[in-house]
Amino acid sequence: MAFEPVYSDLTPSYPQRLAAGQAVVEARLLPAGFTVGKVLSASADVSVVAGEVFTGEARYSGKANFRVLVLDGEGVCRSLDYVAEFSDKLMGEGITTRTQPIFDSCVLDTDIVLATETEIKLACVAEVWLLGVAEESVHALTSGGDGIYTHDDRLDYTRLSGRGSESHGFSETVDAQGVDELLFCEPRCCILKRFAGNDMITVEGIIINDITARSGDSVTSVRTETPFSVELSAVGTHSSDLCSVTAQITSSHAELIGGESSSVACDYTIGFTYYAFCEDVANPVCDAFSVTNELLISGESIKIPTPVCDDTFLERVEGKVTLDDNMPLADRILAVCGPRLSVTAADAGDGKLTVEGMVAAGIVYCSEEGQKASATVELPFSITVSAPLRAGDTVTAKGIVTLVSVKVRRDGALEIKADIAVEYSACREEVKYVISSLTVGEERALPTGAVAIHVARKGETLWEVAKALGTTPENVLLQNPDVTLPLSGGERVVTYRCLSDK
Repeated sequence: MAFEPVYSDLTPSYPQRLAAGQAVVEARLLPAGFTVGKVLSASADVSVVAGEVFTGEARYSGKANFRVLVLDGEGVCRSLDYVAEFSDKLMGEGITTRTQPIFDSCVLDTDIVLATETEIKLACVAEVWLLGVAEESVHALTSGGDGIYTHDDRLDYTRLSGRGSESHGFSETVDAQGVDELLFCEPRCCILKRFAGNDMITVEGIIINDITARSGDSVTSVRTETPFSVELSAVGTHSSDLCSVTAQITSSHAELIGGESSSVACDYTIGFTYYAFCEDVANPVCDAFSVTNELLISGESIKIPTPVCDDTFLERVEGKVTLDDNMPLADRILAVCGPRLSVTAADAGDGKLTVEGMVAAGIVYCSEEGQKASATVELPFSITVSAPLRAGDTVTAKGIVTLVSVKVRRDGALEIKADIAVEYSACREEVKYVISSLTVGEERALPTGAVAIHVARKGETLWEVAKALGTTPENVLLQNPDVTLPLSGGERVVTYRCLSDK
């Protein structure tokens, strides 16, 4: 009898956040031609590019764009900006020299370290995370060969089917009547839908741009919302595949166009990085026995994550902010600057997702006496939405603030409503036992009894009964035609053996 075990080498792959960390970036701004009377708002955004990748480590460099709105010594609104370069590294066991890194980032906080008439020092805390494709290597027995009875298990996994990166440009022109000067712009983008097709991935989303401008001796906000839809080339992708897409604004420009009716022309470039994963299934052997020989078996338990979903939800965060006693009461809202969203936790439940975080923004307002002032508002939130998840799924999330509206209450407090868009992705991990090595050992001593009896346990399978009796599943059914499957427990399963004459 020929014992010829058959093995398969499986390579499941899946998207994964390989590492995350924080970097502090500092900037020094020096006003030219005027003195600083009061700082109204300070904000920043960061962009990160790939650097060198080593085993367990990824080094990167990036830029932080700082923007400051001030009143000069004469009470005129002015803006300052500064681009600071920075570099750091991320550590993670999943990082290898084969990793093709994708960096994503967001600003957690921006602080004014020092503000004088001639100098402003700022610092922002950037959260940076490394995205990539993780890959497992699974060597598994798939067939035992003649004379070996095997029991297999279903292993669902995904394989990388397509990937790529592209940049696309978008433009928008919006009305800006009454605007005399653009001070600065704060663009951000969000993916609302993503779905795979044949050799492509379609992405739909929005670009939000909050433009802070000067109107006469006051300041105002101009908000633009630009929808986009692009088809990204992903050779090898099919419509049934799961896709993961990251979008980041890599450059932007806004220009005030004068004339009878002023308008703002905005141009943006978005860099897209994307993956597609196809679903696959294997049936590795998880148990084996032979009627005639002992088997030497080696195996291992493996964890295989599979992507579950990549989606976006829209929600509203509301709250009330009371100004400090030493601040002038608000009479009229002038502008909203630096809106940002940071996600601190994302937890999966059965059929739901809970996201916790903070919405922050700078509110520039005018008092009854005509004095310009500002306040930084923070709204913590915890939102639960329906999602195709299970408890235990691993979720990553990020988001943007799409709109902030502020109303001054009669008691002087500020009533804040912030619309947010949160992108999230989830992976589900299954643990499977596979046999990685099987060797046929010595011949088994044949039983001397003519009858063998096994009392079944509740839930026991035909395979387990056959293994306990040392015979084949086919023989169990042949000699016990009255047995009903599945076994309910307590059944007496009998096998008869033909003993040779001595």
